[in-house]
Amino acid sequence: MDMRFLLRYTDYNMKPEILKIFVVILVIAAPFSAYGRVTNDPTTAAMYNEMGVKAYRDGAITAAISYLEQAYKLNPSDGIIKKNLAAAYGKQGETEYGKKDLAAAQGYFEAALHLDPDNLNSLVLLGDIKYLSQKMDEAKTLWEKVLKIAPDYKYRKDLEGKIAKLDKEANVEKDYRSTGMDQFEIKYSREGARLSYNVRYYLQEAYRLLGQDFDYRPDYRITVLISDREQFETLSGWPAGTQGLYDGKIRLPLIGADYTPDHIRGIVWHEYTHLLVEDLSKGKAPAWLNEGLAYYEGFKYMDKRMAMLKAAAGKNRLIPLEGLDSALQSTDDQKQYWLACEESYTLADYMMGRYNKYTIRETLKAVGDGETFETVMKRKFNLSMKEFEKRWLTELNKGRLY
Repeated sequence: MDMRFLLRYTDYNMKPEILKIFVVILVIAAPFSAYGRVTNDPTTAAMYNEMGVKAYRDGAITAAISYLEQAYKLNPSDGIIKKNLAAAYGKQGETEYGKKDLAAAQGYFEAALHLDPDNLNSLVLLGDIKYLSQKMDEAKTLWEKVLKIAPDYKYRKDLEGKIAKLDKEANVEKDYRSTGMDQFEIKYSREGARLSYNVRYYLQEAYRLLGQDFDYRPDYRITVLISDREQFETLSGWPAGTQGLYDGKIRLPLIGADYTPDHIRGIVWHEYTHLLVEDLSKGKAPAWLNEGLAYYEGFKYMDKRMAMLKAAAGKNRLIPLEGLDSALQSTDDQKQYWLACEESYTLADYMMGRYNKYTIRETLKAVGDGETFETVMKRKFNLSMKEFEKRWLTELNKGRLY
């Protein structure tokens, strides 16, 4: 953030004597604005800018925006003030984005780009919002602008990967139809029209019932894509046999699949649970807990797949708890991946049986607020991770979790 200090350092919680000086300045300036004139007051603007800088650096972003907006009003032609205000808008946009208030986040990012069209972070994150809302052309334009104005952008490879993925998706989804209701924007090919009605019902059911259990109902529009298996596998990047996916959008490769209605409901609940876990934990939940809770909810309707777990338990070849996240985040060894999924389910089943959804929800929120899972485990469950794993294994080996 490029900040200019024209005056001496001033705390944004001003001391009374400094505040009196400001009151005098503003009283003098007030008559001019009262008669509809534009006040151009670089000196006072610089003072507000300085306080905005201090507030920004102290993490008081709301105060920073207030001061910098006042500075901008008093000296709208100052390029540094514009960049500072854009940075503050962008920072607040990040906060709203993290809370999944996408409408508010978009407003802040657009305000930032109005003042500073080359604000990289706002370009990237506004592109993310456009992508999540299926405005693919707009997302691509924003991301490509980042690569153009910043050839050495430190996340260049990641952004190029996102653009490549977007291109594949846009090609597959270009002829999709769309239907929206409540919180969901459902997109599907012609063959998925009839299926979309059932999916919509299951989504609304999950939104209502899981919303009660986890005391959380997203207030943003959720994109749901119903595709056939071939289209789904064209996008690639996930384990073979994957029946659904959540990556910011709920992806359901159901067209042409020979699934029972209950199995489809289970897939929908599974992926919607991923969304809840991601939101509540701000994407910081351990992969095993995320996957385990999704299977816990989905297995209420789907048949359980426990053959690999039973075989591994019988031969003492279970993946240690500390190795589950690595197994779930790699698709190199498919057998280990699916074993990790089954183990994760039993861990979630154990937690749900021993504790309750309120405790699980509060755990997810605490992790989202920056605590490690191990710290939360000690604080809320009075257990170390080793003791937790030991108790889980005891129940597992007694055959109580599958």
